[in-house]
Amino acid sequence: MKKIFRDAADFWLHFSLAERYQIVGATCFLIALFYGLLFWYPANKTLGNLAYKEQKQAVRNRAMSKNATVLRKFNIDGLNIQATQRELAAVQKSFETLEAEQARLSARFTPLDDVETLQTLKSELTRLAESGDMEISVLEHIYARANDRDHPPTLKLLKKASESNAYKRPLLRLKARASYRGLMAFLDGLSTLSRVAAPVWSDISVKTGKRRRNDEDVLGIAEAPKQWLEVEIRLAI
Repeated sequence: MKKIFRDAADFWLHFSLAERYQIVGATCFLIALFYGLLFWYPANKTLGNLAYKEQKQAVRNRAMSKNATVLRKFNIDGLNIQATQRELAAVQKSFETLEAEQARLSARFTPLDDVETLQTLKSELTRLAESGDMEISVLEHIYARANDRDHPPTLKLLKKASESNAYKRPLLRLKARASYRGLMAFLDGLSTLSRVAAPVWSDISVKTGKRRRNDEDVLGIAEAPKQWLEVEIRLAI
């Protein structure tokens, strides 16, 4: 076992310092990207499945209603009208259950005309980021036109922005400098917000730079470069 650890250490030390930083940075990026996809993809897939089931149930409901009308009029081949009506009632109940679930999920999204709730959600995102090792530089709405970015979020602007993207919801752009742990804590905390803020796109890069000069530098003591993540995330709200 000790020989295995020694071989692994020798293999790692075989790389230069710059190559080690690149390997660590690439590993952090892949883990962060996987975690983001793991967080938002199941929720997005669930919403899509619910919408598909709702459409399917609506078509089946209309077909069953039409068939029940025909059976009541003609009663062809001795078909059991009561059994058909019971099946239709079961389908209707299932459809109502799906409607209720969709309404519950939709209620967690921020209403477009509720500017106060939008501001509250942005404040919650800021506090969530600052509670960990994450420094936000930009948190803004993504509008349909770039020259609208300096305007406050109005119902008209948010509707146009929602119609212009694939998610049919307003989007927020968040840019920040973070540690790996700070980014993970932020993604974990999204589920605790009062409203939905689902990551739909991200760009994460690893940055390195020298620390500010201090007494140790003056004394000639070498100090390792500082490393951080430059993060941009788009959130559907």
